[in-house]
Amino acid sequence: MLLAATVLLVGGCSAAQAEDDPRQPPRGIAELGTGEIQSRWWSWAASSAAATNPVSDTDGRFCAENQPTDAWYLAGTFGGKAERRCAVPAGRPVVFPVVNFTGTKAECAAKLAEAQGKVLLDTATVMVERMEPTAIEIKGVEGNPVTWKAGTVKTYGCGLWVRLGPVPGGTGTLSIDGTAGSLSVAVTYELEVAKGRV
Repeated sequence: MLLAATVLLVGGCSAAQAEDDPRQPPRGIAELGTGEIQSRWWSWAASSAAATNPVSDTDGRFCAENQPTDAWYLAGTFGGKAERRCAVPAGRPVVFPVVNFTGTKAECAAKLAEAQGKVLLDTATVMVERMEPTAIEIKGVEGNPVTWKAGTVKTYGCGLWVRLGPVPGGTGTLSIDGTAGSLSVAVTYELEVAKGRV
């Protein structure tokens, strides 16, 4: 089982840790601004066509698609439920939205006002971070289910997010539940923390 203490490890490594371990990124995930976190995640979600997209994925077979080297992204859904299995490399911070939105600043704020979410790692409650409307850029490929076109889209992003530090080895269950108005997202991940890098 994943240790409950994992939920206290919000963010990535410190600057001192990065200097001591060259395998770590120069900046921890916790140090990134909310605009950069959201731009990076949305660009990841838009980096795969619909048929292999991790957000559309029903069982986790595409969870490793186009992952960055300094974090591991998980996905909710475009609405609805999913049960996924996913192997996560050891030592990789995990980042994901509970519910998230794009649109104009006013549209984003209106949706965020309705947003509620809860995340459990095994039986431990995970801290959820509220990200206010922030200017972001989404870089996508043709046919992706986020922007549906290749190129860069400038918009606003907001939502409820989680930034976990690297989770310990073993297996565990991550439950993501979020709502905002008529939107409902419920995803269960059976996580296996791998020894090597994926």
